[in-house]
Amino acid sequence: MLRKLPKQLIYALFIVVPFWLLFFNSPFFHGVKMSLMSFGASSVAVARWPVDELGRVISYRKTYNEYQKLKREVGGLKARLVALEENGAANKRYVRLLDLRNKSNFVTETALVVARDPANWNSSLMINKGKLDKLRPGMAVINSSGVVGKVAEVASDVSKVILLNDSGFSVAVINQRSRESSLLSGSLSGDCRLQYLPEDADIRVGDEIVTSVLSSVFPEGLLVGTVSEVYPGEPGTPPRAVVEPAVEPSKVEEVLVIK
Repeated sequence: MLRKLPKQLIYALFIVVPFWLLFFNSPFFHGVKMSLMSFGASSVAVARWPVDELGRVISYRKTYNEYQKLKREVGGLKARLVALEENGAANKRYVRLLDLRNKSNFVTETALVVARDPANWNSSLMINKGKLDKLRPGMAVINSSGVVGKVAEVASDVSKVILLNDSGFSVAVINQRSRESSLLSGSLSGDCRLQYLPEDADIRVGDEIVTSVLSSVFPEGLLVGTVSEVYPGEPGTPPRAVVEPAVEPSKVEEVLVIK
């Protein structure tokens, strides 16, 4: 019995002493108690550090995977938005083109631009209509903004169109303000110029140039462009004028071919 007593006392001390230290209000033991609690808290913090770090790694990996998933979803939504915007813009162009077709008094064929010559990007293009659609060289090509050009070559299902700023293009035009007739031609430099103006031609920057009744290909009254520069001629020579096309060659995507 006596041999067992020290072991029981030790057990009792392990139980009673901590309890006593926690609830006994002596200043000395209060300091000891706080030191022990601080040591215990530090030990717990040290013991928990690997667990916390592992939790952060797992949480970071999970968050990163969710970020990658959201990034892919946002990328897909952006692509769909761009496609919808492109379809919306195309639909607006089609509506304007069909509106022009319905209001016109001439027979037309709707065509899409399918290719361009890399060496002559802004002077010619290819459309997806040809001999099978009864297209012929020389036919006028327009869109809702005005004159585009004319058919130059025709294959079975495609045609080449030279644009109005090509050196091979020309059309009889009239100054809508002064009613003076002239000939608009493209040039090697890509400009549209008025030729055969009279010496006393009344022409100003900003004048709108439209197709003339004298044209054998284009109906009269179609907008060709606006005068952007005027150079007075020397005595005995007519003035020179540069015309900014109403149609931007690089932005042509759909056209009407006048049959």
